[in-house]
Amino acid sequence: MEDNQNMDDIEQNFLTQFSSMVTTDKDDLIKQFQTIGENLNYSTATFFLDMSNWNLQTAVGCYFDFMAFSRLPSMKFLNDLTIGKDEKVTPNTPFKQLWLLQNNGETSWPDGTYLKGESDEMKYFLPALPPNDTTVVTIDQLSPTAIGPFVTKWCLYTSNGSQFGEAITSNIDVCESGTLAITQQMSQLQPMASPDVDIAESPSASFQNPQSGTLEDTEMWG
Repeated sequence: MEDNQNMDDIEQNFLTQFSSMVTTDKDDLIKQFQTIGENLNYSTATFFLDMSNWNLQTAVGCYFDFMAFSRLPSMKFLNDLTIGKDEKVTPNTPFKQLWLLQNNGETSWPDGTYLKGESDEMKYFLPALPPNDTTVVTIDQLSPTAIGPFVTKWCLYTSNGSQFGEAITSNIDVCESGTLAITQQMSQLQPMASPDVDIAESPSASFQNPQSGTLEDTEMWG
């Protein structure tokens, strides 16, 4: 709400300022319009002025309305709920990671929002999460054959590929004596639980494979 209030205050200040400016010269109008933002280029200013019949106040109002509408959603990484998250993993071994994410913005995540790694083509689709709600996303990982740190980076994207929210960095050590995969296999013998969050009360994101449909977390674990 604070961001919206700031935007409204900025818009009102500019509209008050421009209300005292009277000119019909288009170049002057464009220059005045560009003063509302450092990155506002000539073409954008011309577009909004032209669509507003070269009325400066109307053009500024339309511009701020457009910026508010096109503002990207937001995401905050809350916690790593991975079973055995502090353990190391053996080389060339599949394992799973669970992350608790929150929509800390003012608008719901749009339909088609997905999580994707920088070096991974798989997309993990997330729900249209309302503001302040949380979700748990489960992803499949495969450790490399080389011994050492295994670092991956993940980001959220809208359906059109626009990145938003915090970037998530995963760093797991790979060694021959790793026990992460064994710990996760053993966890299948008992109900999944976490001391940090009550999974039953947190809406869980489903993992969607475009080729195989949607799998719920319980199905993924065996």
